[in-house]
Formats: sequence, structure tokens, C-alpha cells
Amino acid sequence: MTEVLSLGKEFSKGQSLFRSLETSELSTVDPAFQRQVSECSELFTNCLQRVRKAAIFSPNETLEDMKTTDLKYFLVEYYLGELSLKTTGSDRLALVEKAENHFEIFLESCEMYELLSKEDKKYYEELASQVKKEPSKKREEKIARYKREQATKLKLDELESLLSLDEDEDLAETTDMEDTLREALVTLIDLSIQKALEQFVSIRQEKEMLHQMKKLNLGEKSQRNTDEDSELRLDQTSQRQGPLLSKEGQPLRPFIITNQRKALQEQVFRPGWRLPTMTIDQYLQQEMDRGNFISGGGKTPEKQEIDDNDESAIDAETYKAREWDDFKDANPRGWGNQGVNRG
Repeated sequence: MTEVLSLGKEFSKGQSLFRSLETSELSTVDPAFQRQVSECSELFTNCLQRVRKAAIFSPNETLEDMKTTDLKYFLVEYYLGELSLKTTGSDRLALVEKAENHFEIFLESCEMYELLSKEDKKYYEELASQVKKEPSKKREEKIARYKREQATKLKLDELESLLSLDEDEDLAETTDMEDTLREALVTLIDLSIQKALEQFVSIRQEKEMLHQMKKLNLGEKSQRNTDEDSELRLDQTSQRQGPLLSKEGQPLRPFIITNQRKALQEQVFRPGWRLPTMTIDQYLQQEMDRGNFISGGGKTPEKQEIDDNDESAIDAETYKAREWDDFKDANPRGWGNQGVNRG
């Protein structure tokens, strides 16, 4: 039967495992590392549910009203945020947004109990409103925050060293050690606040990058689908243009069987030249309707008969007939094509 840990012991176990992850030499993607992350996340998730059920945090209380041993539960949301960032998975954006949500709850709780310094509160508001700053100003601010974080770490190390000297005693019953423990917890919360604010900056940058990658992937996917559709259409077109059956009689492409017997018969008995679509009379009538022929002019005059007593007319007709005979003798039929028809 699994032993049910008290809330305090479950938190201590999770905190100890979290610190081992912070100093681990394993790669983040190592399965052993991820198993520890999963175990630690489960411990703190249980702690979070139990803290909420016990209503340890109340809006009616101040920091001075809280018991020293309950101060550490401020850190549950912070640890869950850090563990979300350490978790690997296919949906990185969801993990980053989950971590951001944990950090926001942690900072809001700290602000409600006035655990945020004026400096951190101002910095948090600037991050939330995305205030633009000059690069030189941002660099100076980053250096100042780094120095402050190092000083806070040094102070925490000193306080934890004092606590370790008397860890066998009941700290809640020793006034001096209880004050030291309370100061150490407040200092640890202060350090976690500073780290959470820096994580906000990293999360914002990573989210922007992930959104850009998502847009690129969607664009590439859309282009790939378009290319695949084009290739499919080309392939279908080429299939329709290819042979219907293979040499073995197997179908090579889809086809539809229809009754084309009559059409094939018409093609067999069709002459090799174009047949007229109308008679000559129909064509002439069509041209006349279009106005391409001029009607009228009367009948063609008949040839006038020569009077036998008109000698001058007879001589003129005889002379004309002789000239025509002489022309035919001088220009035999077909003489103009002789040079052209030579091979």
C-alpha cells in the first residue's frame, strides 16, 4: 500500500527532486531526466490541489498573518512553471503557454501579499504592457537585475547555512531560528520572483518564434498540397491520354463503355472528302440575299444578222474572220505552257 505523505513532506520531496534537476548533468531530452520531471510535476500538482482545498491562502490575510511553515507553498506555482519549460513534447507552444500561466498566478499571489518589491512590480507592469526601451537602457537594466539576483542567492546561501547548523531542533519552537527560517523563505520567494520575471522575457521571445514557425509550416503545407493537387491533375491527364489497354489486354486507365456502334458505322461509310452542305441554287440564292449579286440589266442582246446587200458590212466581217484565223495559226493551242511543263 502506497504511503500517503503529508502536505509538508510531499512539498519537501518535490523541492528536493526539483533541486536535483537544476544541478543534473543529464540532457533535457534524456528519458531519465524527463521521468524525473514528470514525477516532480505530479508531486507539485498534488500539493497545489491540497493547498487550494485547505484554503491556505486567503485574501483577508496579510503576510504577517501567515504561518512561517505555510510560506513555502507560494512556490508551488513557480515550480510548476519551471517544470513545464523543462518538459519536452511535440506541442511546445502549449507547454510554454502553460508555464506562462503558472508564473502569472505565482506573481499575482506574491503581489497580493506584498511580496513584490517596488522594482519588481514596476518591471512586471512594463513586461505586461510591453513597454519599448532603448537598447542601452535595457542593457543597463539587465546588468542591474543580474547583480541583484546574485546578491539574493548569496543571502539565501548564508541563511540556509545557519538553518543547517540546527536542523535537528524544532524551528517553530525556537524564536531566533523561526525568524531565520521565515527570512530564508521570504528570500527564496524573492529569488523566485526575479527568476519568474526573467522567464517571462524568454517565454515572450520563444512564443514569437513558435508562432512564426507555425505560420511557415502552414504555408509549406498549403504549398505542398497545391503541388500534390497539380501533380495529381497532370497524372490524371497523362493517364487519359495514354493507351487504354496493355499488350496483354489489361486496362491501363479508367474508361466508360458506351453504345458507339452507330457512330462507328457512320465513320466507316463516310467519304474521304467533305460533302456539300447546300445545292448551287441554294448558294446563289444565299449570295443574292446578302446583296453580293446585282440583278437587272435586261436580257443579253441577240447577234445582229448581216444584210446580203451591205457589201461593206460583209467585207468587215470577212476581214475579222481572217484575222482570227491568222491569230490561231500563229498561236497554237497550249503554246504558252510549254516552258513551264518541262521536267
